[in-house]
Amino acid sequence: WSTMHCLLWLLSLWIWTECQGQVIRIPMQFQASFMASRRQHRAGRTSLLAKYNVNVVGPDTVPQNSGATETLDNRLNLEYAGPVSIGTPGQPFNMLFDTGSANLWVPSAECSAKNLACQHHHRYNSSASRSYVPDGRRFAIAYGTGSLSGRLAQDTVAIGQLVVRNQTFGMAVHEPGPTFVDTNFAGIVGLGFRAIAEEQITPLFESMCEQSLVEECVFSFYLKRNGSERKGGELLFGGVDATKFSGSLTFVPLTRVGYWQFHLDGVEVGGQVISQHRQAIADTGTSLLAAPPREYLIINSLLGGLPTANNEYLLNCSELDRLPEIVFIIGGQRFGLQPRDYVMRVSDDDGSSVCLSAFTLMDTEFWILGDVFIGRFYTAFDVGQRRIGFAPTR
Repeated sequence: WSTMHCLLWLLSLWIWTECQGQVIRIPMQFQASFMASRRQHRAGRTSLLAKYNVNVVGPDTVPQNSGATETLDNRLNLEYAGPVSIGTPGQPFNMLFDTGSANLWVPSAECSAKNLACQHHHRYNSSASRSYVPDGRRFAIAYGTGSLSGRLAQDTVAIGQLVVRNQTFGMAVHEPGPTFVDTNFAGIVGLGFRAIAEEQITPLFESMCEQSLVEECVFSFYLKRNGSERKGGELLFGGVDATKFSGSLTFVPLTRVGYWQFHLDGVEVGGQVISQHRQAIADTGTSLLAAPPREYLIINSLLGGLPTANNEYLLNCSELDRLPEIVFIIGGQRFGLQPRDYVMRVSDDDGSSVCLSAFTLMDTEFWILGDVFIGRFYTAFDVGQRRIGFAPTR
C-alpha cells in the first residue's frame, strides 16, 4: 500500500493538464546517480537486436514480424518513465513510454511469488476495478531471455485528466528472467503503430485520437540526458511545446507505418560523408545508436575505437574532446552530435570507468536512433499526418 499511495501522490503532483487545449504533459523520471555497467551495455545491445528481428536483411528493409517480438534493457537504455493509472478506482503504475513497440502491458496480481520482476513492482488487480472487462485472449511477447505472457483485458487508462475508455492491454503473469527486476518502471506503453502490435491491438495514443481526447494527434518527447530522477524531461500528448526547442521542427514523412521509420539523407563524421540514403527508426526505448555494418565499422574506426570481442568499441576517456562531430542529415537539415552525446561512460567489472561508443552494430540496412539522438533533438511524432519532426533542444 505504501508504494501505491506514493505513486498516487506522484500522479497528482507531477501531472498537470491544459484542458482547453487538450494537452497532457507527463514529466519523465530519469535514473539519477546511476552509472550503467559494461555488462548492462552488452545486454542492451542484445536486447536491441532481438527487438528488431535482425535476421531480416535487405535494402531499405525493416523487420516484418507481427509485433510480438520486442525487448528491454535494464536501466541503461530505458531511463525515462512516467505515471499512468489503470482501472476504477485508478491503480497507479510507473511506465516506460516506448516508440519502438506498440503494446500496453502491466504486471498482473495473478503472477506467482517466484516472478521477481512482478513482485518488485505494483501489480494490476482486475477484481479491484469496476471498469475491468475480460478479453479472453492470451498474449505473449518474445524477449531475448524468454517470453512475457499473460491475458488480455480492457479497462480505463488515465493520464492526468485524460481518460481512455475500454483500452485493451496485457496483464503479464510470466516475465522473462531478470530483464524487468530492477527497472524503474512496472510496464510499457507502446507508442508505435497498430501494424506492429501483438493481436493488432489499438495502441494507447491511437485510442486517444479515436476518442477525440487530444486536440492534435501528435505526441512529442523532450528528454534531458543529464536530468535528475524527477526532472528527466517530458512527454507531451496532443501537440508540441515550442519553448523546449530552438527554431522550427523539420518534418519528414514516414516511409513505412509500423515503427517510426523515415528516410535518412546521410551521415557525416568530421565532415566526411560515410552514409547516404538509408532508412532510420526513432526509438525512445533504447539509448543506443544502431548502425548498418559498413557504417558501424567506418564510424568507430574514425573515432579511433579499440574493438573488443563483444562488438564494443573502447574509446580513450582522456581524449574525448578531440573526437569529431557526427551529423545526421534529415529532410535536408543537419543534426549534429558531439562526443558528450555519443560516448557512454560505464563501469567495468572491476569497478573502473571505461568509455564506449554508443554506435552499435545491427546486421541490417537501417539505422536506429535512440535516446542519444532524441535527447539532443526535440522529437514530434505526428500520428495524424504520418510524419516525424526534429529540432535542437533548448
